[in-house]
Order: sequence, then C-alpha cells, then structure tokens
Amino acid sequence: AEVNVDIGDRVEQGQIVGSLRTEVQEAVRRLAILQAENRSAVIAAETQLTFEAYELERIRNLRERGVATEAQLIEREAAMVLREAELEDALAQARAAEIDVERAEAELEVRLLRAPIAGVVSDRYLDGGEYLRDDGRVVTIVQLDSLRVEVFLPQLAYPDISVGDLVPITPELGPVGPFEAEVEIKDPVIDAASATFRVRLRLANPEGAVISGTRCSALFPRLSLSEASLQ
Repeated sequence: AEVNVDIGDRVEQGQIVGSLRTEVQEAVRRLAILQAENRSAVIAAETQLTFEAYELERIRNLRERGVATEAQLIEREAAMVLREAELEDALAQARAAEIDVERAEAELEVRLLRAPIAGVVSDRYLDGGEYLRDDGRVVTIVQLDSLRVEVFLPQLAYPDISVGDLVPITPELGPVGPFEAEVEIKDPVIDAASATFRVRLRLANPEGAVISGTRCSALFPRLSLSEASLQ
C-alpha cells in the first residue's frame, strides 16, 4: 500500500515503515467489532433466567401449600437449568466475538511493517503499489548503536586475547578517537592459510557519530597496531 521511509531516514524500533493493503482486514475487523458489541443474546438470556427464577420460586411456594403438583415443580426446575445453560452459551458466544476482534486486529497488525530495530534506512526496494513477494524486501535498516569491529590477528596473539578485554579503536573517518571497544567474540578456529584468527569487538555509538563501514585501527595492549573495520 505504501512505504513511509526513504534512504537515510532514522527510525525507531516498532515504527511503521510501510504497510500492505488492508481493505479486507479492515472490513473483517469492523464486522468483528459489531458482533462483539451486540449483547442482545446475553440480555435475552439474562431476562429469561430472571423470569424462570421467579416462576420456580412461585411454583415452590404453591407446592408447599399443596396447590402445585410435583410434576410442575420438576418442570420448572428443568426449565431453570435450561435457562442457565442458555445464558452460559450466550456469554461464551460473546467471549468468542471478543476473541474474533483480537484475531482481526492481529491480522491487521501483521499487514503493518514495523522496524525491528532502531537505526537508519540504508536501502529501499519497493514503492507503494508494487507487489511484495513472499521472499521480497521493502527496506533495509542498519543499526548504528552499537557497531561491530571486525579484527584479524596473527595466530601468535591467540593466547593474549580474551573476551571482555577493552581495546582502543581509532576510525579513519569521523570524530577523532580513540574509542573504547570490548572484545565480544574470539574465533575458536585459526585460519590455516593465513595463520590468523578473527576477533569481534562491540563499540558503543549512541549518537551515531562513528561512521559504519569505515576502516579503523585497533590497538591491543600487548600487540602492535592491527587493521579493522567498523560494521
């Protein structure tokens, strides 16, 4: 139906970035609400039950005075049970109508495309009126806080790197560093061809000042300067 954002737009988590056509779902929702608001069956069942309770009490009094028969009393008691069952059924139908409203609203909600993360729109693939395939994409959202720092180190440095280490990061573009990043992942496998292993660090970027994708350098306390990239 529409795409609400474009490349470069900042979005918040949960923000609607686009929507599919919802005419059918809107109609189903309105019908479900109309049925849920219709309490006539419950009111009728409550009225019948109140009347039946009055009749049962009247027949009991007459039976105690010997005016009504035992058969009449049994008949009124059976009618009372029937009216109670009718009221329970009406209440169940009313609850089912309320659940239908919830289902209709859920079906409408899934037609709205919400941002799963807070970030920036980096790509837009469709416009309003275009067909979205089951495997299609509408937009790509990149998260700028925090950033991943991918570093490749020589295998001799493997014993000196631990998860949780703090490492100064200096990007080639953007604000002047260094910025402190934390080692998040240490690759458990060393690449035999290059004799290197990968380390991933997490760099906080709350203001989005550090540019994602730029090259940077990581200065490990016990190692020489290492090349890295921000993603």
